[in-house]
Amino acid sequence: MAGIGIVSNPRAHRNRQHPEAAAHLERLLGEAGLLRRAETPEELAQALAEMRRAGVDLLAVNGGDGTLHRVVTAVEREWGSRPWPHLLPLRGGAMNTVATCHGHRAAPEVALERVLARRAARQPLLAVERDLLRVSAEGSERKLGFLFGTGIAVSFLEAWYATGHATAGRALLLLLRTALSAAVGGRFAAAMTRLEPLRVAADGDEWPADAYLSVVAGAVPQIGFGFAPLGRCGEQPGFFHAVGVTGSATHLALRMPAVYLGRPWRRPLAVDAVARSLLVEGREVRYTLDGDLFVAPGGLEVAAGPLAEVVLSG
Repeated sequence: MAGIGIVSNPRAHRNRQHPEAAAHLERLLGEAGLLRRAETPEELAQALAEMRRAGVDLLAVNGGDGTLHRVVTAVEREWGSRPWPHLLPLRGGAMNTVATCHGHRAAPEVALERVLARRAARQPLLAVERDLLRVSAEGSERKLGFLFGTGIAVSFLEAWYATGHATAGRALLLLLRTALSAAVGGRFAAAMTRLEPLRVAADGDEWPADAYLSVVAGAVPQIGFGFAPLGRCGEQPGFFHAVGVTGSATHLALRMPAVYLGRPWRRPLAVDAVARSLLVEGREVRYTLDGDLFVAPGGLEVAAGPLAEVVLSG
């Protein structure tokens, strides 16, 4: 049986709070694999090269969503067209949406213990296939990830990070404040939810609106706190789900229960598509990929990327 590789990011939120976590994971892992700490792109590349040579068939990522997207981007460079190891997202960051989407709600140590127990019993791990997103923008390297967003998605993250305490509790309070303010047409929501002029086309078909509250796309259905606006992401192999919110913040706030439940999008609130490619053009497109923030002057393309098999909890 091939081994387990763990990439641990010491800068990830939980790992800063619990610096002993990596050593604990390493002790649990024992002879079943190897753990490497990686803070820089160079350290990450070196760690993945060692794991590929060692024949790792399960790659665990001890970090949050931001760490995960940097790891899968580097995995593509290292593995190329070879079969990838299965991915196991561990809850080591401030944002752990991808881990939650796959049922991983326990601490990283508990999740690893469960995997080790199943492997010791020679029980197969349950996994789901995900078509990753590939984001390409002029002047920057291509990135892989699970969740993309503009507009309110970026404003929300900026406000959350600005609190200095990027915790789930702070995020929930910020979400509630934004929703309540939007429901009554408040100034806070107005500042967070300005429509952005964008040209958007899915697989060459241009969307009718010229301004958006947010454009989101995902390889996973949830975007956090159980909200599942991207439920069609697994509808067709090689495609992802994209949504352009064109309605007002008030309209969106009133539809929050439906968004939470993953109900189909309806106009005039939004337009959506299951697509292979999404072109987003604007003077300066501010976007997030798995919680990290970027700017793409002139625009960018989101395309269906490589297939990853992500381990489910259980």
